[in-house]
Amino acid sequence: MAAAFYFFIGALVFWLAFRSGTKRGAAHSRPDTRDADIDRLNARVRTLEQIITDRDWRLRRDIDGLG
Repeated sequence: MAAAFYFFIGALVFWLAFRSGTKRGAAHSRPDTRDADIDRLNARVRTLEQIITDRDWRLRRDIDGLG
């Protein structure tokens, strides 16, 4: 009886591990639209940061040029 119990528990653990592996694989196979949105928003933030820092640098240069 003990051998059948251990066999059943081993089969159950194996089945649960195999089942969770197939779910993870299926989740990664379909594209996530949030990733594309995040990439697009990151590009916009980088562009805005460039605009802000570039104008700040030009403003400082122009003010220093006045003196």
